[in-house]
Amino acid sequence: MRRFATVLALAALLVAPGVRTQAQEPPDPVPSGPKGTVRVPQDVATIQQAVDRAEPGGLVLIAAGVYREAVVVTTPYLTIRGMDRNDTILEGDFELANGIHVLEADGVAVENLTARNFLVNGFFWSNVLGYRGSYLTAHTNGDYGIYAFGSRWGQFDHSYASGSPDAGFYIGECKPCDAVITDVLAEHNALGYSGTNASGNLAIVNSEWRENLGGIVPNTLDSEAFAPQQDVVIAGNHVHHNNSTTVDAKEYGYVPYGMGIVVAGGRGNRVAGNLVEDQATYGIAMIPIVDTNFWPSGGNEVRNNVVRRSGRADLALAAPSAGGDCFEDNDSSTSQPPAAELLFPCDGPRPFPGGGGSMAPTANVLSRYIDSLDGEFPHGDWREQPDPPEDLPDMPDNPATAPPNPAIPQEAVPELYRIRDVADIRPARGIQISQEVSIMGVPLVASSWWTLLLGLYGYILPFVLYASWIAIAMWDLIRRERDSIPDRARWMGIVLVVPFLGPLLYFAFGRSTIPVQLRLMLTAGGVIAYLVFLLLGLVIGG
Repeated sequence: MRRFATVLALAALLVAPGVRTQAQEPPDPVPSGPKGTVRVPQDVATIQQAVDRAEPGGLVLIAAGVYREAVVVTTPYLTIRGMDRNDTILEGDFELANGIHVLEADGVAVENLTARNFLVNGFFWSNVLGYRGSYLTAHTNGDYGIYAFGSRWGQFDHSYASGSPDAGFYIGECKPCDAVITDVLAEHNALGYSGTNASGNLAIVNSEWRENLGGIVPNTLDSEAFAPQQDVVIAGNHVHHNNSTTVDAKEYGYVPYGMGIVVAGGRGNRVAGNLVEDQATYGIAMIPIVDTNFWPSGGNEVRNNVVRRSGRADLALAAPSAGGDCFEDNDSSTSQPPAAELLFPCDGPRPFPGGGGSMAPTANVLSRYIDSLDGEFPHGDWREQPDPPEDLPDMPDNPATAPPNPAIPQEAVPELYRIRDVADIRPARGIQISQEVSIMGVPLVASSWWTLLLGLYGYILPFVLYASWIAIAMWDLIRRERDSIPDRARWMGIVLVVPFLGPLLYFAFGRSTIPVQLRLMLTAGGVIAYLVFLLLGLVIGG
């Protein structure tokens, strides 16, 4: 994430690189067959020398060892392979930028390697057609772990990412993406997955996301092309315990704390058949986001998930939304708004087809954002995250004898996948989250005193004001016995039927007997007091 997405009483989640365009078709010409092997260090001393010497379709085979270099790949259709995933290591020494950066070279596959301690990214593909990262380990890198940007036709599989202050896995600015993330593990990152404006035939499946600050977070921003984000399948994943306060994160990265799967301003995504457990705030949430434009969520389907033990709500739809978000056949206990599956079903009549949701998630997210402004929110240092598990599995074939396997777009990548059944996912062990005590979805236990006040006052006061406006207007109309019943009935209808504006119209134009000064104090004074309180919350939080 490179810059901040402004929050308008909503959510600020992710930012990625500046505006660029997706790789242009057609892909580079595909070589006719394998083109030989360049071995490191037998043939050349460095990985960079090997990728520079290799021909399209060739194999760069790297012996076990520690290689202190940042590799840039510009030759298409290479397969870059380590002899041992855990012992073939690119080392950044907290001085070099990217472990391997594939730059506008189509069809490059990288497999069976580790990249660690780089200032920016572990493995990075930018503006390519065809890419694959398999059996990779990326840990303790200063931005992303395994990352594809502005690219199409790709796959990340059987890989591990940890210790990233942004996201372990990232696919962004692609439409369509035509990509798959499958059988990966992300932990100890700010976000397990982030994908800004990643849309179209993108699947995040069959993977585990744990011990991050937030889990899976597709999102919309104006800072990249192809807004809004849309059309991603998130299925068959195990998402749990993404409540870490010891991972590193940018200030705005604190906002999705404790959320398992959160769609921020996305449209038409499908979240189905995931097991989401023990999230401190929300299990699965749809929220709006503000950048240059305002992006409410809309048309997202949340079906057949198992969501357990979320601190605030298992399912959440934050208001305002664009309409069409729906919840169906989820095994869950709590939601915001309450009875979300009845109010926003995927099948049959919808009571609120034009949008809706609860302001509680919105207020909670805003409060957490304000908490982060001074940079003192709970977090650690990305350079000091836990080491990855020992002996992560190598590629199944013999690295020395397996032929090159370039990422030929539409042919080799993305591969077909089968989504596992949620019943086959083993529940997690670990701390079980208890539901927070709350009023109207606003928790009574907060990270600071002013956060509690902002949550309760800022969220509940508008409802109190509205209720009082209605009650006082109705009382005033009832006691106006000199006026005709039809005239009073018409104004009662306006007060009751027209949301928020009805009482205000009556106080302004309904010949109320309440003195003008008191009416102004009741209406304009209440609104001004509310805005002043919100401003004080922002100032104190900053």
